[in-house]
Amino acid sequence: MSDSESYEKYINRLVKSPLNTPKNDTLIEMIKKRVTPEEAELLSKLPIRGTTPRKISKKLGIPMDELIEKLDKNTEKGLVYRVKGSIPNKNLYSMGDFMFTYYRMPWWSGNKDDYHRDLSTPVNKYYIDDFAKSLTTPGPSQGLRSVPVNVTVEDPSDILPYEDVVKLLDTVDYFSVSPCPCRTRHNLDPNFEESKYPMEVCFHFGDLGKYCDEVGVGRTVTKEEVMEILKTCEEAGLVHAPSSWREGMDTLCNCDPEYCLYTEPIVKLPDPVPRRLQHSSYVRDWTDEEKCIKCGTCARRCPIDAIEFIKDEKKLIFKENRCMGCGQCVYKCPTGAIVMKQRDKPADVAKTPMDFIVRFLGERGLDIETVTRMIDS
Repeated sequence: MSDSESYEKYINRLVKSPLNTPKNDTLIEMIKKRVTPEEAELLSKLPIRGTTPRKISKKLGIPMDELIEKLDKNTEKGLVYRVKGSIPNKNLYSMGDFMFTYYRMPWWSGNKDDYHRDLSTPVNKYYIDDFAKSLTTPGPSQGLRSVPVNVTVEDPSDILPYEDVVKLLDTVDYFSVSPCPCRTRHNLDPNFEESKYPMEVCFHFGDLGKYCDEVGVGRTVTKEEVMEILKTCEEAGLVHAPSSWREGMDTLCNCDPEYCLYTEPIVKLPDPVPRRLQHSSYVRDWTDEEKCIKCGTCARRCPIDAIEFIKDEKKLIFKENRCMGCGQCVYKCPTGAIVMKQRDKPADVAKTPMDFIVRFLGERGLDIETVTRMIDS
């Protein structure tokens, strides 16, 4: 198979994804910077669901020892996803999905070498010019969701357990932290200013946390360290964004208004916003409008421009349809004039990761078996 054929076959698999990845020159450029022709050929043949080396070896006609060496090398590079078994030939391997391969794994390391700098420009350009615009959201399910800063909720004792960061941390058993991949890739791109926000704020838990540590893109931390970092995030105005399911949280991002995958399109693209954080069960409300001194702090703190401050008129305009329910506006209100109240209808959050996948695909008229056949065909 020629180099061009290897790339073409791999790219054709990516564009079949339910995430809708438009095929264009920028996509081809970033893929060729990220993946060699030999890697593209292997990736074009790997299953998208975890499979043992024995089955892959039989399908591809590659001796198992040679195959495992290739798969592990590609795992270290972030092109292949591996679920560890008791021994190497019991591991499960799959082709890394588009978001994982291009917008997560290259940047979690925080590496600032020429390879990553060169890759950052087409990756950033493709996202805001093409990928974000193409992402359809016929349903509410998004990869991450917003949860409020606890102290901003009207009655913190009544906060829903799956929207309480502290209670969510009580449900996980392994803690890892990485640099924010979104800020890392923007900081490396000469077309963007360096972010002013904290960097090491991207948490992973359980098996995903162990995976990040094993492949060198995370470091182990304690729950106490996580809590300290979360406090820093709240002070900086970052949005707590955990996995979009109630049980088995594996990710907790802390998103900024400039460069986050989920907030950047909200700020930079016109309505309707194609991709955003799934909103929490809470929304900004007045405790006492008379207390408001029209300082504009809430508008400056809002990561998605849901509050407009007209300084000359000392007027605040709240756009409730944009509110994610993060509580950042309330957190620094100097007079306590606003609070986060529970919405009339709580956020509909999937129970488990599998429930989320089924729901996400169902909202797009798909199911797991159909997607598997579509991409693996």
